[in-house]
Amino acid sequence: MHFLQRIPLLLFDPEYATADLYDSPRIGEGFFIVSTYAGLTSFNSFLSGYLKTETLSVGLIALLGSALLIYLTWVFLAIVFHLAAELLGGLGEFPHALGFVGLAAAPHIFTSLASIVLTILGTEVFYDDPDAIIAKIGLGISLIGMAWGWPGVLCYFGLKNAERMSSLKALIVTLLVFFGFAALEVFNSNAF
Repeated sequence: MHFLQRIPLLLFDPEYATADLYDSPRIGEGFFIVSTYAGLTSFNSFLSGYLKTETLSVGLIALLGSALLIYLTWVFLAIVFHLAAELLGGLGEFPHALGFVGLAAAPHIFTSLASIVLTILGTEVFYDDPDAIIAKIGLGISLIGMAWGWPGVLCYFGLKNAERMSSLKALIVTLLVFFGFAALEVFNSNAF
């Protein structure tokens, strides 16, 4: 399966999209998706930092920090999922985890595009938002992206297919990691 064929399948048929990842981990494709996600998120961070402070240096620091955080999260999640798979009898190797976690960032590309729109709306149009409606919408979009991508449905299928874990074990690991990340996202949100 070619990369361009895999992208829509990641969004609409994750079982089939991840079925061959044990034989071929697709690290290059995962790197491309993570890099696209990092680029969009970094641009959003730059916009947010610059538009709120009107200082270019703050925007650049936000841009670099955001890009670094995305790549570190990719590696961290790959380590967590691979160690969990290894402890629970999975057969994959670390490159398998890097591949499926990288591919699982695909939904975050779309949530990053929505976040860019929300950042512009929040700073230029709805700058006086006492009920934090823009922040709540952003949190909802972020949680939807996490549920589908990192560390949600696509990671479940990645564990199941690339690491050769049983469905129940993959589900338990994915839910634990998802709820941990979701709690962190809600705690760090400006929505409440």
